[in-house]
Amino acid sequence: MTIKTTTLTPHQIITLNDYPIYNAEMLRLYFYRCLSGQALPLVPVIRKAIVRQYFTPELARELEAFERINPLATYFMLDGSHRTTALTLTGHKINVIVYATDANIAEARRLVVTGQVLDNGTLAHSLAENCVILRQHFQERTYFMTVQHKTEKLIRDNYIAQYGLPNQGVEDASL
Repeated sequence: MTIKTTTLTPHQIITLNDYPIYNAEMLRLYFYRCLSGQALPLVPVIRKAIVRQYFTPELARELEAFERINPLATYFMLDGSHRTTALTLTGHKINVIVYATDANIAEARRLVVTGQVLDNGTLAHSLAENCVILRQHFQERTYFMTVQHKTEKLIRDNYIAQYGLPNQGVEDASL
């Protein structure tokens, strides 16, 4: 089985609730890599339909309310807040690696040596375990946001300026 990679817009990815960005230096590094045209490592995602099966009824209701106003959001991000923010700020789409099975995660592990995938905590867990981790994450901070919305909020709340970055490209990121 071959792992699926695809390109998504910031509106299609539900981001982690780690607002604001916790490492401005990493965001700046990725931002300038994007500006110079360098490819960033793939961002791991899981389809929303898979993750939803692991949610509590209350969390599922919150997700349904979010879906009504964000119908394009079809994937949950597992890792990659700095990369997705940098890509969105520079008007780029986001290259992702889709976990649909445990075999996909094993294959992603093998891609670490190539630099296509960053070594991250998701690689040490099964698909089900990653879904449980997402459930726990969103139970602690019960709100959902797309990558696009998070980036716009970082700009609105002046974090991007505080990080010493221009807020270019955000309007074009969904094209």
